[in-house]
Amino acid sequence: MRPDYFMINKVKFFLRGRSNSLRGYLFGLSSNSELLRRERRTIFFLIFSLTLVGLLFIYESSSLYALKYQNNPAYFFKKQILFFILSLFFFYGSLFIDLNFLRQQSKKILLFLIIVLIIVPFFGQKSGGASRWVELGGFSFQPSELLKIFFLIYCADYCSRKERILKNLNYGFIPVGLVLTLICLLLLAQPDLGSVVFWIIWFLIFVYLYGAKLKHIAIIVSGCLVSFFFLVKMYPYRVRRIAAYLDPFSDPQGSGFQIIQSQLAYSRGGLFGVGLGEGKQKLFFLPAAHTDFIFSIIAEELGLILSLGIVSIFFLIIHKMFKISKFINDKFRKGILFGIAIIFFLEVFINIGVTCGLLPTKGMSLPFISYGGTNLVVHYILLGLFFNASKEPFRNKVN
Repeated sequence: MRPDYFMINKVKFFLRGRSNSLRGYLFGLSSNSELLRRERRTIFFLIFSLTLVGLLFIYESSSLYALKYQNNPAYFFKKQILFFILSLFFFYGSLFIDLNFLRQQSKKILLFLIIVLIIVPFFGQKSGGASRWVELGGFSFQPSELLKIFFLIYCADYCSRKERILKNLNYGFIPVGLVLTLICLLLLAQPDLGSVVFWIIWFLIFVYLYGAKLKHIAIIVSGCLVSFFFLVKMYPYRVRRIAAYLDPFSDPQGSGFQIIQSQLAYSRGGLFGVGLGEGKQKLFFLPAAHTDFIFSIIAEELGLILSLGIVSIFFLIIHKMFKISKFINDKFRKGILFGIAIIFFLEVFINIGVTCGLLPTKGMSLPFISYGGTNLVVHYILLGLFFNASKEPFRNKVN
C-alpha cells in the first residue's frame, strides 16, 4: 500500500476531528454523548425557528402602527432584525465565556446592576407612567432584564455553595432572600410589581430544587401575599387592573380594553385562523400588538391548532432543558441550567396566561417572539450560557 495513502487518511481524520470539535462545542461535548448533542441541536433550531416566526409577526402586527408613528412600516421589523443579528454574536460569545470567572465576579456584577437599578427611577426613560428604560446611543434597554443573567448566576453560585445549610432559615435561606428583597424594592420603585411577582416565584422554585424546606417557602409565600394585598390596595390603577382581570367588561373602554381585544382576537381565530395578514385586531384595536400581546395576533391569524403547536414547541424546549440539567454533576452548572429553564417556563406561562385572560395583565414579553431588543439579546445570552454549562460531563446516558 502506498505511503501517501496513510498521509491522506491522517489529514482526513484530523479535519474530521476539528469539525466534530466545533460542532461539539455548539451542540455537545464528547463522542459518547451523541444523544445530548442531538437534544441541544434540537433546542437551538427550535428557538431559531421561533425567532423567525417572531420576526414575521412583528412585521405583520406593527407595520401600520410603525407607519403612523414612525412614518416607516418596517421600523420595528428592521430594529428587531438588527437586534437578532446582535443576539447571535452575544450567543456565540456566551458559548465560550469562562463560567468560573462569571461565578467569581457574580457578587460584583450584581452589585453594579443594583446600583444601576437605583439610578433608573431618577434618570430612566419614562413610558406609560413607569421608568424602566435607559437610553444609550439612540437605543433604549431595560436594566432589569439583565437580572435574568446576573441574579441567576449569583443564586446558582450561592445555592451550590450553601446547599447543605439552605435548609437552615437563618444561615442559608434568609441571606439570599435579603438580596431578593432589595431587588424587589428597586423594581417596585420603577414601578414594576409584575417583575417582583415573577422573581419571587422564580426564586422559590429555584431554592426548592436546591433543597430548601417547604415550610420556609410557605412562610415567604404568606408574607408575600400579605404584601401583595397592600401593594395593590395602595395604588388605584392596580385595583382597576385586578378588577379588569375579574370582569373586563366592568370597564370596557379603560382597564379592561386590552384584555377584551385580546380575547376577541382569540375568538376570531377559531380553530384554523382568519389567515396570515388577515387579522383585524392589529388595526389599532389591540394597542402595540407587536409587544406583549403578539400571541393574540398569532392566535387570530393562525388559529387554535397552530397556536397550540407554537406553545407545544416552547414546552418541548423547556422539557429538554430540564432533561439535560438532570444529568449534570456540577451543582453550579446545574443551577444555571434549571434556572434558565424556569425563566423560560414562567415567561411563556405568564405571557400566554395574560393574553387569554387566565392571569392579570402583566407586561411580559413572549421569549424570542415579542418585539424587544434587550429581551431578545438577553434570551440568546441565556441560551448560550445553557449550552456552555451543559458541556460538563454527566453521570449517565440521557434517556
